[in-house]
Amino acid sequence: MEKKKHALRQLLAAVEKELLKKPNRKTLDRLSLLAGFQDWDSFQEALHGEADGKANYSLEENKKK
Repeated sequence: MEKKKHALRQLLAAVEKELLKKPNRKTLDRLSLLAGFQDWDSFQEALHGEADGKANYSLEENKKK
């Protein structure tokens, strides 16, 4: 019974370690694309930065004029 407990603890530790792992950069970039951003850095800047998200729209309006 003690062997089974030890094996179960090892399995739970391995699963917990895998769940807590941060996604790699490629995954983060792809998730950012789904949210409408070019990459993870752009998403982070919009989330935590000073930009209000209107910069892209003002560039498009200037091109039309």
